[in-house]
Formats: sequence, structure tokens, C-alpha cells
Amino acid sequence: MVIQGSTRRQILRGSGIGAAGLIAGCLGTGGGGSEDELHIMTDYTGDAWDKHWNTLTDGFNEQNDISINLEKVGMQGTGGQRLATLMQSGNPPEMFHGTITQIGDLVNIGRTQSVSGVVDDLADEWGEAMFRDTITPIEGETHMIPHGVYAGGTLNYRADLYAELGLEEPETWSELVENVKAIDEAGIETSQGDKVRGFALPAQPAGKPGSDFSNWLYNAGGDVWQPGTENDLELWLDEDHVLAVFDHLNELANYSPDPSGLNWTSTIEDWTLGRLGHCIMNNAWLCGPAIANGLTDLALATEQTLIPKREGADPIQRGWVLADGTPVINGSSNPDTAKDFGRHMYGAEQGVATTLVEPMRFMPPYRGILETDEYQSHEYFQMEDGAFLEKQRYCMDEIAPKLTSEEAVTTPETLHINSMDITSEAVNRLVVSGNDPQDVYDWTISEYESALEDVQSQSNY
Repeated sequence: MVIQGSTRRQILRGSGIGAAGLIAGCLGTGGGGSEDELHIMTDYTGDAWDKHWNTLTDGFNEQNDISINLEKVGMQGTGGQRLATLMQSGNPPEMFHGTITQIGDLVNIGRTQSVSGVVDDLADEWGEAMFRDTITPIEGETHMIPHGVYAGGTLNYRADLYAELGLEEPETWSELVENVKAIDEAGIETSQGDKVRGFALPAQPAGKPGSDFSNWLYNAGGDVWQPGTENDLELWLDEDHVLAVFDHLNELANYSPDPSGLNWTSTIEDWTLGRLGHCIMNNAWLCGPAIANGLTDLALATEQTLIPKREGADPIQRGWVLADGTPVINGSSNPDTAKDFGRHMYGAEQGVATTLVEPMRFMPPYRGILETDEYQSHEYFQMEDGAFLEKQRYCMDEIAPKLTSEEAVTTPETLHINSMDITSEAVNRLVVSGNDPQDVYDWTISEYESALEDVQSQSNY
């Protein structure tokens, strides 16, 4: 399959990663702390978002006498760094878009407010929030207003290359490696002369590598935390599970673009340029930038399935699923106004339109949104006989439910530790620095033990 050329700037269309997502430090001017200002930090950027943010803020200001400071921050850690600076200065924003793991430290130290009332109000309009348990870390208290759902435990693969090479959808790690190797060694090139690599293995010391590691660990049959230890946390990170994951990552690295250069943004870019045969990516997100760049054939060929599991493994769940959204931060100047803005942004008037700014990046936070005529009539979901709507439904109905388990342990303390980059650093040490797997495992265990002691001493929820 020949992929027509696209520039890097063009690729950002439809990915949800605007210019702010490419460079650290592309920050707004606000510092928060004003009684007549609502400060929102967001990585929801790009031309479509700029237009929608204007609609949201203009509509809100018609009913509220308050200025809105919209600060656009980058992905892959830059937003978190900026948030930490504002928290330390005593001028936190009211809202910060991300997953709950990104603000897990704030939940644990008591710096996020319950937004159960807001989400209950939205549920009256749309039905119960999808996977609400993932944003309810304290019994009876929801701590994020959901924007959309990420099914992180999703393998994306090129169905056109599978058909060309006679490959079948993999169910085990060894089958995946066989397919990855077949594509990598097939000598397929993009229209720009780039070799199509078998798999995207990210190994930067922060961001996506840790996310992917979690998915592999689940599919090895393990987890970070011993199941059933919510009230007395017990570290699991079984050596057999982790070393098996490390061996698997080292093998996949042989068929990947330079792992030291891969993270969220670069993986999406490489996929849209046709350079990859497989990658782990949230739900059907990759279809969005492909469609936005006129690459409908590539979008159609981008298939989603569960991440394969280790031979003989019996996972408690097949990866992670989380709602993306925003907390309301304690210590900010206008938390009640922030809650009202959440009702405005996701309520009856704007909820569907908000979800449709990036129709493929997220699954809707409420099934009621997906079932509306407004949602289903979006141009993406009308094209190709509704093929992309079916991809959304497949991820929501067939993949996401397998990415959660009552056995898995989630507490404010575990969320706090998850906000760190321990496993990303471990993958970087393993794949990029070439450290011995056993040494990396020992380092990882030590880091988790130290982190657990620290976060338990800081708990204040």
C-alpha cells in the first residue's frame, strides 16, 4: 500500500496534538489565583479545539461574570511540570485535563475536590458515566469530570499488510513477534522511501513507555499491586512476570524505529506516515489523524484488537482503561465556578459537540452521547458506511470491558505512584541504555518500595 506524503504539521490535524503538544514550554500567561478568573490548563489543542473553546467560553460568559484563562500545555509531561510549578507557588488552576493517573499525587494529598454532584447531574442527561469506577478512587467520591474514555490496552495493526502477507490476528506474544518480524522484513516502503517497521516500541524515560509497560505486565499475568490489598497495600511486581516483559520488549525493539525517539506524539506521527505495522495506542485514536489527512484507506486498514497475552498466562485484566477529564483542584480561587463550567462543557447543550471535536481520540464518556443522532451524523461516522462508528463501538463493547477487573487494586496511594515515571525509566534503562534486565528489575522494585513509603506518609484524603 502506498501512503501519500504528509508533512509533520499536517499530521497533527485530527490527532488532538497541536503545536503545544510538540514543544515543551509553550505556555500561556496566567498564573491563577484571581478571584474573578477561571484558570483551565488543557492539552486539548489545535484549530478545531480553538474554535470550540471560543464557543464554550463565550457561552459560559453570557451567564457568568468571570474571565477565563485558557492555558494550553503540551503532552508527555510538560503540562504536569507546569501544574506542579503553579501548585508550589500557591496559585493552582481550577481545572487540568488529563487522566486520573496524571494527577494521582493531588488525589492522594487531598488537593482534588469531589465532583460526584457534577457527574451525577451529567448522568441525569446522558446515563451513567462509562467506567466511572476509574475516576472514583475514594469510596463514594468521583474526583474527575469525564471527557472521554481511553482503552489503553488496545493493539492497533495494519490489516492491509496482514492481508498482503497472509498474517492472522495474534493472540499470544510469540504470534505477535512473528507478525512484527514478517512486516519488518518484507521490505515494504512508504511513498517517501521510508521502511515500514514492524512495531513501535517507545522507550523515552517518561510518558508512553510506562503506559505500555502496564499493558504488557497485565498480559503477562501480573500487576504492580497484589490483588485484594486495598486496605494494606502489598507490592507484587513478580520477578517472573516482569523479566518476561523485559525479554519481550527487547525482542520487539529489534523491529522498531529508534525507541529513544518514540512517545505518544512520535508514534502517532509515524503511524500516519505509514511507517508502522503495529503499535499500542488508545482505542481507535490513530484513525482520526489519518482521516484528517485524507488517508481514508490507511484509517480503514487500522484495526484494533486486544493486546496479545503471554503464552500460558491468565491475566486478571487485559490492559488498562481510564476516563480522561479534569479534576477541580482544592486551593484554587473558583472551584464552584469550575464545577459549573464542567456542567456547561459536558451538558445537554455542548456535551456532544465537545466529544466530537476529536471524534476518534476518545470514546464518549457516556453511552447516551454515542447513541445521539448528532454524534452518529458526524462526517467521520457517516463515511465508508459507518465503518469508523463501528470501530468506536467495537472498542467500547468488545475491548474496553476486558480492561478492567474487580481484582485490580486502585487507591489514592497507587494513583500517586502511577503519576511517577518509574516504569518508563525502567524501560529506558533496559532498551536504550542496555542495562541488564535483572539489574533493571531490582532497581524498579527498590524505587516502588521507596515510593510506597513516601506516598503513604503524604496521604491526606
